[in-house]
Amino acid sequence: MNIIEVPLSDIQPYETNPRQIGDGAIDAVAQSIKLFGWQQPIVIDSTNQIVAGHVRYMAALKIGLESIPVKIADSLSDQEIKSYRLLDNKVAELSKWDSTLLDFELSGITSSLD
Repeated sequence: MNIIEVPLSDIQPYETNPRQIGDGAIDAVAQSIKLFGWQQPIVIDSTNQIVAGHVRYMAALKIGLESIPVKIADSLSDQEIKSYRLLDNKVAELSKWDSTLLDFELSGITSSLD
């Protein structure tokens, strides 16, 4: 996988992204980037339009980054990009949480983040 740094100003959001992104999500991802660094690149197409990673892009804007790591999806067709863009956002909604295990995991990290 070839990951490159691209100036944030060169990246374009997908204008008809159907996902509604709230300030809470942007703030949480911005905090994650500050705490852990940039661990997952965004995916863009050959025209620098976002395929996946709108929240990470908006978080980068919020914290004033000048460039971010990206993966260019130049091996995907336009139809594949459209499908991937939707699936990337929808797949997580198909999973459920085990609240007992979630509470256990959260109890182990909350004090280290304070």
